[in-house]
Amino acid sequence: MPITENILDRKTVNKTETVSSANQYTTLPQCHSTPSELRVICAGAGAAGLLVAYKMKKLFTNYELVCYEKNPHIAGTWYENRYPGCACDVPAHAYTFSFEPNPNWSTFYTYGPGIRKYFKDFAAKHELMPHIKLNSRVLSATWIEEGGMYEVEVQSDSKSIRDRCHVLVNGTGFFNSKTVTVIGTGSSAIQIIPQIQKTAKHLVAFMRSAKATSPSSSTTQLLGAQYHFTEEEKRRFRDDPEYHLLYRQKLESSVNALFDMYIRGSETSKQTEALMRYEMLRRIGPGHEELKNKENVTTVHKELVKVVPEGVIDDSGILHKVDILICATGFNLAFAPPFEVRGVNGVTMADEFCPEPNVYLALTVPKFPNYFVINGVRGNWVAGTALPSHEVQAKYILKCAKKIQEESIRAFEHIDAWHKQSVWSAGCKSWYKNNVLGGKLWIWGGSALHYMKTMKEVKYEHYNIRYRNKNMWAYLGNERVRAEIVQDAGKLAPYMRNSDVPWTID
Repeated sequence: MPITENILDRKTVNKTETVSSANQYTTLPQCHSTPSELRVICAGAGAAGLLVAYKMKKLFTNYELVCYEKNPHIAGTWYENRYPGCACDVPAHAYTFSFEPNPNWSTFYTYGPGIRKYFKDFAAKHELMPHIKLNSRVLSATWIEEGGMYEVEVQSDSKSIRDRCHVLVNGTGFFNSKTVTVIGTGSSAIQIIPQIQKTAKHLVAFMRSAKATSPSSSTTQLLGAQYHFTEEEKRRFRDDPEYHLLYRQKLESSVNALFDMYIRGSETSKQTEALMRYEMLRRIGPGHEELKNKENVTTVHKELVKVVPEGVIDDSGILHKVDILICATGFNLAFAPPFEVRGVNGVTMADEFCPEPNVYLALTVPKFPNYFVINGVRGNWVAGTALPSHEVQAKYILKCAKKIQEESIRAFEHIDAWHKQSVWSAGCKSWYKNNVLGGKLWIWGGSALHYMKTMKEVKYEHYNIRYRNKNMWAYLGNERVRAEIVQDAGKLAPYMRNSDVPWTID
């Protein structure tokens, strides 16, 4: 039997209220907006979990955070995806947290091991590992309205743990020398096939439809499909941060400048389509020049219908004898989280997401107070680069968490004409449509910059906020701010300044 550990008896701050007999107005014995104890659980310690841990350490006081990571290492998808040739299709110097550049990337497009090292180094530099519990999988979370908390069940090694949190963040994401066959021709297959071909006795590539690869979309990459930075270039990146910043901004700008090509019928889209068709027609199979004229490669443009002990059978009945089967067939897009979540009145998120998910700004879900997800449904999955969107989402979530903490909030609860003019609405299958021909699009209806601008400020009026006290103004406390209570003379007139710069009251 697994060992069960109960950590539900953690302290929950319930300060004694001061009541005025005249009007029953209640206040808390504290200065204005004193942060109450806040416990946050984040499922996952990939890019999203690391961001939450970093930002909370920088911005919060009187809090507890634990990131439950199911794997034995951090880095999320970059730990789990370790197939031959695994790499990122975003230029390396653009695939970092915006505030944490890496001058030491070895190649223009970096490979999985380098990205894992980047996240590992980030966690070490900012001392985030104390907030992360490895080999720990979140199994379920149940909302308790009276306490304004989630009760969370976690499988940690051989123990079953029951935990509790005021705020639950889902950072798990939504994707989860022999004869060899590879099924699929998407981004994973494109990376795997050239690597397998080098060592396989024979490689059979199943391609249900002929696939070709468009040329690199990075307008700043004029050095070929891949480029290895010299030691001199890396040294300049390290020694001249402003030069490195301009280089990174140029890369990111080039990616954001491409959005017009997604507007169906636009001149940019037409020109891009013509260029891609020209380039594609010069290529075969998954689009690798290195596969041409290789005697140990066979491409099969048929459906695979059956797997048998000897190999695989295509839809014409031909048996292809193989020893190893590699499936590179795309994302299994799971809208609901990989663990059970129960919200108001016991509703489950799986049921609420059937037949289709109901989400707000890719971050929150009605009937599930104090629950947030990073990189959720209707997020910025296709335009721009991923990590800047992660950052604005984390910042948005923590603004809400800060409001919950400082204003004694118990529950913080809570899309698509543009897509008709986008190229993604064309009659084809895509994981953006949950692989349904003509299906509904589950991506943000605009550019990356459009999404990030939308997320800059929280529209609190879009939420149903329920307070811990009958009086919503109880958090104003005892008519004082912190600077007055601690008699910090240097902070008693912060609005007096020599120029029009931001100011705040502590």
